[in-house]
Amino acid sequence: MRNWSLVCFTLFTQSAIGLVWVSVMGRWFGGGTRADFSIGPMSITLILTGLGMYAALAHLAKPRLAPNALRNLTASWLSREVLLVQTFAGAVALLILISLLDTSSGLVILEAAACLLGGAALFAMTRVYLLKTVPVWNSPATLLEFAGSAMLLGGALGAVLTAFRDTDQSGWSPALIVAAIGILLGLILKFTAISPALAAEQAARAQTWYEPADAPLSICRALTVRIGLNLAGLVLILTAMSGSGPTWLWSCLCLACLGTAEVVGRQRFYKAYRLSLIHISEPTRRH
Repeated sequence: MRNWSLVCFTLFTQSAIGLVWVSVMGRWFGGGTRADFSIGPMSITLILTGLGMYAALAHLAKPRLAPNALRNLTASWLSREVLLVQTFAGAVALLILISLLDTSSGLVILEAAACLLGGAALFAMTRVYLLKTVPVWNSPATLLEFAGSAMLLGGALGAVLTAFRDTDQSGWSPALIVAAIGILLGLILKFTAISPALAAEQAARAQTWYEPADAPLSICRALTVRIGLNLAGLVLILTAMSGSGPTWLWSCLCLACLGTAEVVGRQRFYKAYRLSLIHISEPTRRH
């Protein structure tokens, strides 16, 4: 159950960060209006971030003690992660307020700040898992995976919002193109992460005394499912951009495929932690 709370926290938060990146880049370079790229996407960003933080509480034995997580900012990446995610949410809330007040004063600066805070929160989230005692996580693959998730899910969410908002169904709107670029970048990061991820897991297994008989097969199955779903998502977003059929349908199916792939991958990520537990708890039974 606690794995699911972390899956929800990381994926919801990374989706929110990616959506901010895609939305801001779309407004800056895609010719979107302030209302199009601030109120709608930013409101969903705030909801996703709130859901992520709520899910994180389920991981705590005593949720009422959650404020204590901020007490060790000088030494703990977990404390920095909590602070940066909350600060990111605050910047997004200010963006929504400025949009509602129909003022452009400070909008660009605040958008840039939200993007940077999102990136900082994502980096802190990554550093939480770069532990020497957990070699299967202590790899560049973790950063590539998390950044890829942000771009994939943020881009897919941006594509869905664009498809429902735009009246032009040709599929080649600037906002949809920006979203598609985000998805493509996310896929590149994901596929780049495969090699170091497999190397880290193989190294962790080499240090353990016990390995389930079907472990290599389960790794291949999960990887095959993820690659298939990611490629299906890419085909669907390209179909949406081609203008053949309802853009909103292809965009929603793309989000469903990419989201399922991310859930499968994140569950696999947390299950791999058991390799380190076996190594730590039973070091003398390796042979």
